[in-house]
Parts: sequence; C-alpha cells; structure tokens
Amino acid sequence: MRKGGVIHQALTKAGRQLIHIYLKWLFILALVIYCLSGIYQIKGDAVGVLSRFGKIVEPRVLPGLHYKLPWPIDKIDIVPVREVKTLVIRDFSSGFQDEANHNGASGVFFRKTKLVPYCITGDNNIIAITLVIKYTIDDPVQYLYGITNPAYFMECCTADLIVHHLACLEIDKILTFGKKQLELDIQTELISKLAQFNTGIRLTFLEIKEITPPEKVQQYFDKVINAEVEKKKVLNQAQGKYNRAVPAARSEANAIVQSARAYKSKKILAAEGQAARFSSRYQAYKKNPEANLEKIYLDFIKTLYPKLGEIRVVKNREHDPMTTLLIPSATIK
Repeated sequence: MRKGGVIHQALTKAGRQLIHIYLKWLFILALVIYCLSGIYQIKGDAVGVLSRFGKIVEPRVLPGLHYKLPWPIDKIDIVPVREVKTLVIRDFSSGFQDEANHNGASGVFFRKTKLVPYCITGDNNIIAITLVIKYTIDDPVQYLYGITNPAYFMECCTADLIVHHLACLEIDKILTFGKKQLELDIQTELISKLAQFNTGIRLTFLEIKEITPPEKVQQYFDKVINAEVEKKKVLNQAQGKYNRAVPAARSEANAIVQSARAYKSKKILAAEGQAARFSSRYQAYKKNPEANLEKIYLDFIKTLYPKLGEIRVVKNREHDPMTTLLIPSATIK
C-alpha cells in the first residue's frame, strides 16, 4: 500500500507538471495568435479607417499589409472607395406588383395595402418611374460615422425629390422632352443634400431608366403620344409648305411691283417728252404762227394720206366738171 501510494503521488505530480507545461505553451500560443491578429490587409480598391478605443487615429489607411493593436484596442473598418455601387429606385414602379421584388418600406407598404405606390404629376396623372443611381464613397469617415445608413438616406432623398419635381410638371412634358431636365434637376439637388448632411457619398451617375404611365392605361397614353407626334408632323409639313409658298409669293409680288414701277416710269417719261415737245412747238408757234400752221397741216396730211384710197381735186368754184385723180400714195412725200 505504501509503495502504491508513492507511485500515485509521483504520477499526480508528473501530470500536474505536464498540464502546467501544456497550459504555459497554450497561453504563449494564444498570446502569439492574439498579437498576430493585428495583421490585416487592405485591397487595392479600398481604404481603411483605424480607430483606437472609438477614436479615429488614421482616417485613410492605404492599400497593403498593415498592423494594428489587437481587439479591443484597435478597430479597422475597410471601405471600398473605388467600387461603383448601384442603387435602383423603384418606389413608383409597377414592378412592385410582384411581392418577390419588394424591399424596404415600399415592400411593406404594398404588403399591407395591396396598392402600387405610383407618383402623381402636376396635372393629377399617375406614372411609374425607375431611376438608377451610381455612386462611390468619397469620404470613408463621414460614410461610417456621419449618419446611420447613408445609402438608405440617399434613397429616401431621391424618392422625395422625385415626388417634389414630378408634382410640378405636366405628364406630357415628363414623358417627352422634360425627362433630361428632370434628371439634371434631381441630380443637382441630390448632390447638394448629400454634401449638406456629410454622407461621404459622391454621386457619379443618375438616369431615369424608365418613366411610363400605369400599365392599365399605357395604350391610351401611347395613342395620345402618337397623336401628338402626328400633330407635330402635320404642323411641320404645313410650316414647310408655308416657308416655300410665302417667299415665292413675295418674290412674284416684288416682280409685279417692279414691273408696275417700270411701266409707270416709262409712261411718265413718255408723257413728259410729249409735253416737252408740245411746249416747244407752242413756243415756236407763238414766234411764227403761219409757218407753224402750215407745218402742222403738212404733218397731218402725211399722216392721213396713206389711209386714203382715192383723192378728188376740185379746180375751182365754177361749174366745171370735177376731175377724179387717182394718185398713188407713194407720190406724196
């Protein structure tokens, strides 16, 4: 019994020493693993924000292999600043009729009300809209610690801007030429709001992918739009015909006016010439009336003679028979 008790004590002591050694190496191993847990790597499309006991000590840790003090001393948040993220706003899209596509508040709204959340225009029409936003993280610190869930905040701001701007526009303008201006207005105001609330988000792209009336009335809107297109086509054709006809008519009118003015000038000049000749003859007549009367008589005979067929000459006033002379008109000059 005594010998067995000694052996038992020896085994117990050896076991305790062995456990002590194992625990010691286990503690050393855990300590090494704990210290090595501070090693971390940041990929090329991201940066890190290093904080110590909640206080930021390095706002922009560049890509590469780094070391930080193990948890809970240091904490590293890796933010993909070069990744372009996409956000699709379908709050007013008919796609929400499929419950599988629902997410966020809009999905809850549909499930509770069974109503599709369309958007109302300024002339009390309803439309469905799908808007695509692409953005990057510009300031990692603001993105992590500025406001809670910046992406959701941007989504809410975008939906609010859509409602506000569409309520100020008529549906014809929204569906036709007003789409680009609407995009520009929403983008400008959204950038301002993101900067105002320090979200750390930089907007890179915004596009209204689809803006349509509700599916049930789509065909009627298509007819209205086609009618508007046809109206513009007819107006353009009429305007083109007007542009061709009016200049031609004006050109013809100008030609007629110029011809009338030329005719007027010609008649005036002819009348003035005749008046000048008459005045000249009158002045000459006043100087020598007999000679002018004879000249006038001879000019009249020259004008009248070619029209006469025969000439009867009476010799005197006595009772002699009258002689008829047939004198060719060419003998009188």
